[in-house]
Amino acid sequence: MDHGEDLAAALCILLGTVVIVASIYGTVAVAKDSRTLLICYAVVLVFLLIVQFVMFSISFGASRESLPEALKQGFEDLWDLQHVGNSTLNSYEEWLHCCGRNSAEDYLHLEKEPSPSCCLDRDCTKLLNLFMSGCEAKFKEYVSGKTRNFNSLSWFLILFEFAGSVTTCYLVDSIRNHRDRIRFYN
Repeated sequence: MDHGEDLAAALCILLGTVVIVASIYGTVAVAKDSRTLLICYAVVLVFLLIVQFVMFSISFGASRESLPEALKQGFEDLWDLQHVGNSTLNSYEEWLHCCGRNSAEDYLHLEKEPSPSCCLDRDCTKLLNLFMSGCEAKFKEYVSGKTRNFNSLSWFLILFEFAGSVTTCYLVDSIRNHRDRIRFYN
């Protein structure tokens, strides 16, 4: 329905690729025992941590935020007694298996017949085929389900990146101390 899912998926893939490349870079930095490379790696981890936190915040806000404009307009058109067809709301009703804003009763309150998109296989001849749940709650449930796993993974990555940057700083300090000791005793 919306291009937001495609954008989120592309951003997740891009971020995952950057995390893998950064991990390889960090492995090379540790293998070379280079302070400069390790400091750059720590900076990259902090940058990734900030980006991941921003993406988490956007995702969390999107899951709690209001509905898309197309769905809002569909609800407004439903309550307009002069309006006959509502293709936007119909497509959401078919996609989410819901009916009206709050329930199928929305149509009954307006003395309108529920559209065929409110019924399973567009067959409204049987009462049991009517979707009873409202589209607003169903859409919020859908978005919440999509973002729940991403938010959990985001927190894991944020904590892992923070621990990695702290460990890298400790390793840089350890390398510096080791080199100072070698110079002092030689």
